[in-house]
Order: sequence, then structure tokens, then C-alpha cells
Amino acid sequence: MSRRELSGLSIEHEGIICEVLTALYTAYVISIRCVVPEYKVNLDKLIRLLIEEKRANPSNYALVVLSEGAEWEGYQVREYGEADAYGHRKKASVAESLGDEIKRRSGEETMVSDLTYDLRSGDPDFVDKLVGLTFGNMAYDAMLDGKTGLMSALVKGCYELVPIPDPKLGPRKLDVATMYNTERYRPNYANKRGLPAFLQGAS
Repeated sequence: MSRRELSGLSIEHEGIICEVLTALYTAYVISIRCVVPEYKVNLDKLIRLLIEEKRANPSNYALVVLSEGAEWEGYQVREYGEADAYGHRKKASVAESLGDEIKRRSGEETMVSDLTYDLRSGDPDFVDKLVGLTFGNMAYDAMLDGKTGLMSALVKGCYELVPIPDPKLGPRKLDVATMYNTERYRPNYANKRGLPAFLQGAS
């Protein structure tokens, strides 16, 4: 999808299998707005920022990326379909809900794009290949040594084998104070000195 083909507000959506940081990193490298689960945005303010951005753009579009689980003030998760064996029903797309709400409140047309597979279908670059190959070989070496319960990781910029995190700890959380600008609904670009290459601001 060419950005120049858009003439409205485009909502890029990260699927549930992605980490929150994937959405944040996507927004970080292309300098766009993003909505993350750890912070409920004010929807009227978000819409105003997006419309201002669209009007200031000669190509007449604005982008926002949402992480699965993102919400805004007053948002209620919609469910549909029959419950599964565990009593869970399917959850409606938060991106579709946002698109509908933007159109209802502002009259602006929106386009929703699911990035879940788009971000995974590109050709790997040098870093992808180097880190992936090294992780795989480390895991293989651990298996040959009879080691279990470990995973390959980068720790302070160095390759290490570390214990697999306890599932009881739950998902990683974004450190909003250091990684997210709650006034502009963007990644925080300031105060990065001393951080690792991938800005690991999650706990």
C-alpha cells in the first residue's frame, strides 16, 4: 500500500501475537502516532491531532498504529460469536472500532490495515539474519549440552542464554514514562543516551 494513495486517515493495526513494543517500534521508525494498551488516550484529542496532521500533509493523509489491547477513554471491548470451550468469545478489531468512531465523530474517511503479517513478510536484513542465526545456534548448543529451560537473548548488548520467563509474570509492559509521549501520542524520542540498541524500556 503506497502512502501516496491514501486520502484520509489510515489506521495500522498490530495483531494480538505481536508485542506492544512492535507497534511502538513501528511508530518510532516512521514517526507516526500510536496507541498502546498501557495508556488510554483521549479520543477527541487523538482525532484532532490526526486531522491537523492530515491537513498539514501535502499528500493529504495521516497515520496511526494501534497495538492489540489498545483502548481510549470510554472504550468498551466488543465481543461476537459463540464462546469456545473456555468460555471466551472472539473480540472485535480495535482498529475497526477506532475507524468507525473517527468517522462518526469527524466525518473523516478511514482505512484500516492489519500489519500482523505485513511486518513479517518482508525480506530479512543483515541484523535479522545475524541475530536469528546466532540465537538458533546457541539454542542448538544448549540442547547438545543437555540444558533445558533456557532461551537465547541479548543482555546488555551481548548474547546470553537466560532462563525462560515464568508465564505467571504475564506479558511485558511498556514503560510509559520513558518510552511514550502521553501528550502527543507518539513514541518518546528524548533521553536515549545509555540505552541498549533496541531501547529496551519494558519491564
